[in-house]
Amino acid sequence: MTLSLVESPQFKFTDEQWRIVASHLPRQYQARILNNTGDYRTFIEAVLWVVANNAPWTSVPQGFGSWRAIYVRFLRWSENEHWIAVERAIGMDSELAKGLRERVERYHASNRWRRKRGEALSPKPAAVESDLESEMARRWGVLKAG
Repeated sequence: MTLSLVESPQFKFTDEQWRIVASHLPRQYQARILNNTGDYRTFIEAVLWVVANNAPWTSVPQGFGSWRAIYVRFLRWSENEHWIAVERAIGMDSELAKGLRERVERYHASNRWRRKRGEALSPKPAAVESDLESEMARRWGVLKAG
């Protein structure tokens, strides 16, 4: 069963909508939800607010909490692919699910780019040894016996 959300500026789930979303989450979160820990409902509402409004993370309304905490948690959930469960709950073909998928894919693409860039910028071990030998030779006239 998927859920139909009314996209409003407040972007709050009804209790029935939340039950549907919560039922799709991984078991570890369902147990925490039952124990009222972690405030997952507000967190997911905040992320969906950002997606629905195509807004920057810094514009998350204060009623949802710290935008930075929400963003960091969003990244963690993206790494663990938990957003797929939320997409299923709200309907894989809905505009909101598509927007959420785009946000997650944008994060993954950016992360891959950063990793590739870091690999390209970091010197290779052989190059480091060669640079060290060159520096030693320049400073002290020391050359490696070969």
